Amino acid sequence: MVNRKNKNIILTICIIVAVVATFGIIEMLEEPSNKPLSGSIATESSKQKDYSKLVGNWIRQTGGYVITINKVSADGQADAGYFNPRSIHVSQATASNKNGELNLFIELRDQGYPGSTYTLKYNPEYDALVGVYFQAAMQQSFDVAFTRKQ
Repeated sequence: MVNRKNKNIILTICIIVAVVATFGIIEMLEEPSNKPLSGSIATESSKQKDYSKLVGNWIRQTGGYVITINKVSADGQADAGYFNPRSIHVSQATASNKNGELNLFIELRDQGYPGSTYTLKYNPEYDALVGVYFQAAMQQSFDVAFTRKQ
């Protein structure tokens, strides 16, 4: 018999799988642009340094883990926090913009978190961070999704 808690877990997993699958299909359907580059270097550089969409509180639906991005500097260094529910030390947090996609990398170094990492991409359609969590202690990777916490 499936109880309410298990139904919620199953539903959350299905949502994450759907978001990850949709993100993958969108990437596969996008064709590389053969158009010549236009515009100034400053304009392109400004686009690459706009990390404002990453700023905020993000909650992982499975487990209730929270990533807080307070700010991201122009060079991609992020002021980030991670909570499970207590604060876990973030040893490194960086943002990048590759091929027009916002990326976020977070490394955790704390008790029980010996170099665990999140490698995430911002999905503007769902206002979500989607990617992979590498659990260093178990040497396992998990597909994850974070939604903006209201």
